[in-house]
Amino acid sequence: MSADALASSATNPRVSTEWSLAGQPAVVLENRHLRAVLLPGLGGKIISLVDKAADNELLWRNDRVPVRPVPFGAGYDDAFLGGWDELFPNDEPEVLAGEAMPDHGELWSVPWEVRRVATAAGEAVLELHVRTPISATSVTKRLVLGRGPELRTDYRVTNTGRRDLPFLWKSHVAVRVHPDTLIDVAAGAVDVHAFGEPRVRPEGGRFTWPDVVLDGVEHDFRRVPDTVGGGVSEFLLATALTEGRCGVQHPTAGSGLTLTWDPAELPSCWTFASYGGGWRGLDVLVLEPCTGHPLSVLDGVAAGTHQVLPAGTTRTWSLAARVGRVG
Repeated sequence: MSADALASSATNPRVSTEWSLAGQPAVVLENRHLRAVLLPGLGGKIISLVDKAADNELLWRNDRVPVRPVPFGAGYDDAFLGGWDELFPNDEPEVLAGEAMPDHGELWSVPWEVRRVATAAGEAVLELHVRTPISATSVTKRLVLGRGPELRTDYRVTNTGRRDLPFLWKSHVAVRVHPDTLIDVAAGAVDVHAFGEPRVRPEGGRFTWPDVVLDGVEHDFRRVPDTVGGGVSEFLLATALTEGRCGVQHPTAGSGLTLTWDPAELPSCWTFASYGGGWRGLDVLVLEPCTGHPLSVLDGVAAGTHQVLPAGTTRTWSLAARVGRVG
């Protein structure tokens, strides 16, 4: 093999199904910048995303929860393994289109079918598919990795049922938190949900990202809070975005993760955080680009902030994950 051919093979993206993790079939997408590991049998979850230049694992995994399938309809929090899930058509359990939907939706606890694995024209492609058992929805997830530090995920959702389906869709990306982690959300107005013990509750439960000044003290939500006095658990819902972007930077590790999308498709972004063991003794931040707000889909539909997928129609959108430092 020529030197040019060797160099090309080293830099070209690759995809392989010849792997397993804790006995579960795994698929690896990799180039010189990043490595992503997916578990098709566990909701198509991305369980690992490594920034290779910094040798840094970006996703968080709950080491108290085994890597194994869970029964459909299980409670999400008790089975929260971490990594990157997709949640649809709901978050909290709710009756939609006349059917009771399970906690955090139908996708995260069902196996996905690997439909396509290919490499061509400098790209590695993995396509997964699932049909939901309750909402009669066909969902396709297509991951594309080129030669750069960005993994693109294309989604296609078709309502194959006979009823219009009120819904939310969100990516649920659990990331590691370091003491110097900087949180970036391109948000305007943000609601502080009633859940948990946040660092501060602003008057009226709403603030403009990223700062709250209360009793003369500034609280910067871009930074990990001081937890010497106790853990913090906070759930924030950005109800307005300045652009489709969220992410984290880890200055000491020299690494980071940035998610980008079209805000016309995903007009909201939620974040859940547990700092200093504030929730179940864990330290984790979850980035959640979403099609709307609030938690209740029906409340959001009534308010015009959640959407409806009519019977027989299809929605598509994309989300890109870029690894590495910004700036």
